[in-house]
Amino acid sequence: MKNANGEGSVYKLKGKRRKPWVAVVTAGYDELGKQKRKVLGIFLTKKEAQIELLAYLDNPMLFSGKTFKDVKDLWYSWYIKNISKITLKNLNSQLKKLEIFNEIKIKELKLHVLQKFFDEMDCSYGTKSAIKTILNMVFDYAVKNDFVDNNKIRFIELGKNKKVIERKIFTTDEIRVLFNNLDSLNRYVKKISYGILILIYSGMRIGEFLNLKTNDIDLEKNIIHIRESKTNAGVRTIPISKKIIELFSKNINYTQEYFFSNKKGEKYTYMNFVDQFKKMSEFLNLEEHTIHDTRHTFATLLNNADVNGTSIIKLIGHSDFTTTQNIYTHKDDEELRKAIDLLN
Repeated sequence: MKNANGEGSVYKLKGKRRKPWVAVVTAGYDELGKQKRKVLGIFLTKKEAQIELLAYLDNPMLFSGKTFKDVKDLWYSWYIKNISKITLKNLNSQLKKLEIFNEIKIKELKLHVLQKFFDEMDCSYGTKSAIKTILNMVFDYAVKNDFVDNNKIRFIELGKNKKVIERKIFTTDEIRVLFNNLDSLNRYVKKISYGILILIYSGMRIGEFLNLKTNDIDLEKNIIHIRESKTNAGVRTIPISKKIIELFSKNINYTQEYFFSNKKGEKYTYMNFVDQFKKMSEFLNLEEHTIHDTRHTFATLLNNADVNGTSIIKLIGHSDFTTTQNIYTHKDDEELRKAIDLLN
């Protein structure tokens, strides 16, 4: 099917292919005046390709590829015009929790991923409800502006009105299993194993870990600088435990921007990490854990090693710790280093 100029076309690829049909549209012209085409997708049948093309022609914005951050920022600039400073402060605090979805295309954010995000949140029912309200407004804005065709947030369930989700720490045996699989032939098991071990022995949030850049890892001083945090406390410095120094030195690639990258050198997405974490856990017969259990395990290990409360709070980057208290001196570094070195 070839439509009028500028409306796109559907054609069949040569050779034996599982999905031979392609839908394309005109996407402007290059410097030489040659027509540029945008592929909407490949399909099993001609009819599927035609439906996709017609859907695009009916609403091109659905195919704009805008990320969650793109739409969130557009909504934010509109929403903040008529709110108080206190409301703005609270809003900014809650939005930090959603930064984990920033680079995902908003139309590709699946309901089950969003539901899992809420299921694993370690906060009060009230905070969950506030975050859901913000997400609902962002998606309402996206629907009104044709970035998505429906608001799936209304289907998210917050569960019972209870203060804190029960957390399970990783046991000594489970941690041993993770260390034993660092040389696994299964590359996903190997990669996620060292990722989880770093989380367990550093106390980083999953968002902080995925946003960790190679130039924020100092292997000479054995420290990490956390710049992307859900709190407003500024940069947090974490000494690297002796248990995981080798995991950093063996896996760091200074040609890549982010420490935990995929084969293409791109930053791992939250969805990919969660999916592979689940597969790894099943493969290794681990107990069912949430990723946040790594932070709970870290805090428990510190507590069991009789680390003082102030050092624990500093190391985990608790949001109650003020910016003033979070300014690190050389003495602070020494105390935190001693605390980290107590970990077994």
